[in-house]
Amino acid sequence: MQNVTETEVERLTSFIPPYPGVAIFHMADDGVGFCRMLDAYAKAHDYTYHPVSANEDFIETLHAEGLSGARKITYKQQRYNQHSKKYDYIYIEIDPLQLEKPQLFMKKIYAISKNGAKILFIQPKASGDLGRLEQLLEEGNFVAINPIDDIFEDYYVLGAQKMHGWGVYDMH
Repeated sequence: MQNVTETEVERLTSFIPPYPGVAIFHMADDGVGFCRMLDAYAKAHDYTYHPVSANEDFIETLHAEGLSGARKITYKQQRYNQHSKKYDYIYIEIDPLQLEKPQLFMKKIYAISKNGAKILFIQPKASGDLGRLEQLLEEGNFVAINPIDDIFEDYYVLGAQKMHGWGVYDMH
């Protein structure tokens, strides 16, 4: 995500309650500034922040910017987390509908989400309607699917929540 302001990031993180041990997962392929701001936010609150990307050049850029915890992934790998870590907040800036198997992607996101985790898809407004993404979230057993339209000037945010006991996935 490019050209994001601190005010926009403050709005995006304002609903995270001040609980200890919050874990944030962030999947993006560009937008060093946003990653830097999320990292600073997590450090200021003693939270865990794990940025990941399928773009190796972007990971190298993040490392050069001091985000040494940034990790390279592939969308085809079995799981996106390390050491069975589960996350409270998951920010996703890629379009899963552009992947070969979007339903499998959602299963992997579901698997790394804590019960009650908040998932936030951030998509450029130029990408069009969020209807197909809403449907994918619903099919993936996410609930409370809502667009949040007052955060960014140039991006849509689509939020959803993983609810305890809603659906079970077979990862194969």
